[in-house]
Amino acid sequence: MTPSTEEIVREYAPRVYNLARRILGSESDAEDVTQDVLMTVLQKLPQFRGESALSTWLHRITVNAALAYRRKRARRSETEQQATSEPLTEFADTGSHAGPIRPWKGTPEADVLNRETQELIERAIAQLPESYRDVYVLADVEGLPNAEIADMLGLNVPGVKSKLHRARLMMRKALAPHFEETTS
Repeated sequence: MTPSTEEIVREYAPRVYNLARRILGSESDAEDVTQDVLMTVLQKLPQFRGESALSTWLHRITVNAALAYRRKRARRSETEQQATSEPLTEFADTGSHAGPIRPWKGTPEADVLNRETQELIERAIAQLPESYRDVYVLADVEGLPNAEIADMLGLNVPGVKSKLHRARLMMRKALAPHFEETTS
């Protein structure tokens, strides 16, 4: 049974967004891709044959959309100068909160440490060269098998394994100063 439009958006939109954000390294680009992916999925849902899980189908569409978006962005940046924005526009006083206020789930100290750790990891992922970041995100964040990653990215399995190994080494190097204990 195919889920409803509301179920798809509620259940899969956060996962689509997170995958796109990790591949693209930009929240605003991820929002655009998420919207495009969900629109595509909803339009093509009647054509979904069910040969794979819906989550696999969505995952594949998201990866393809994010990679296409990145190629399009690269072409656009080659031909256009990016306009500089007014630096204080983000501080405009709207008189209301930017988002809903939620109660804390843990202690403030634990929340800060968890957030800092997450930010360190996200920055390290964002610092990876694109080809390594793609493989790393698909393998270690999304948990896809190497053969599927190879198919998605147009690589062979040994190439995926090599890039994944190098990406893990780069991640280790980037994160080591923050997590290794020093001996005195």
